[in-house]
Amino acid sequence: MRSKNQELTRARRAGFTLTELLVVVGLIAVLISLLLPALTKARAAANASACLSNLRQMGTAWSMYIAENRGRLPEYVTATPPTPDVAWKSYWPGILDTYKVRGDAIPCPPARDPDPFNQNNGSGNVKYAWSGKYDAPGTVLTFNAATLRQGSYGYHRYLPAINARSGHSGGYGTQITSVRRMSEVPVFLDAVSVDFRPANGTDLFPVQPPPNLRGEGFPGSAPEHWRFLIARHGRGINVAMADGSAHWVPLEETYLMTWKTDWIRYRLMLPLY
Repeated sequence: MRSKNQELTRARRAGFTLTELLVVVGLIAVLISLLLPALTKARAAANASACLSNLRQMGTAWSMYIAENRGRLPEYVTATPPTPDVAWKSYWPGILDTYKVRGDAIPCPPARDPDPFNQNNGSGNVKYAWSGKYDAPGTVLTFNAATLRQGSYGYHRYLPAINARSGHSGGYGTQITSVRRMSEVPVFLDAVSVDFRPANGTDLFPVQPPPNLRGEGFPGSAPEHWRFLIARHGRGINVAMADGSAHWVPLEETYLMTWKTDWIRYRLMLPLY
């Protein structure tokens, strides 16, 4: 028959000491710290892949529109308050909607929801989508108070046909046949606004860099190229090209793409973050 002391000794041996528990907890913490970066990278890779898929769909719809309109580039339309249907169905958001590219295909996964605060009439940033919530009814982004659009991609505004008719220099005319080196011409990009027409500059006299790469705190008068200089996918953005391809472009190399016929290409100097 076992003594009471023997039973107590056995019970102690069956359990864990405080030191042993602390060692186990420490090992678990180390494992978590090792796994978190890998999980973060895996999530970022999945988001980037979904973003590229969205851009390919958008590029396909854009190409289908051009093919069905005998090579004519889309018109630039922003607002038609007396006839809200016109603006709502026009320009690139309306064109994509016609080809069933809408909803989850318009926001980039890391920037799916609009900014809860009104920044520059509904602009987004690296983490938030732009929104028509603060726009007037009868525009491309806002049909009425109950029907609006939000997204996190922007359109290259040297491409709309109206640029040629309204006297803007260096665009692409009215037909797709005027677009050369289509694999170098961006169409849709990660952005904080619905469109942009970047200033060019030169290697010796470059454009003004943004104060940060987060898209935060920009004034309403900020240069338009700041709208896509955001570190949404690492230090770069995803871009759909005019030839139907889509790929990641480092922010410093966005000016190496061909934005218009007389574009001067050079690398940008940008802030660290």
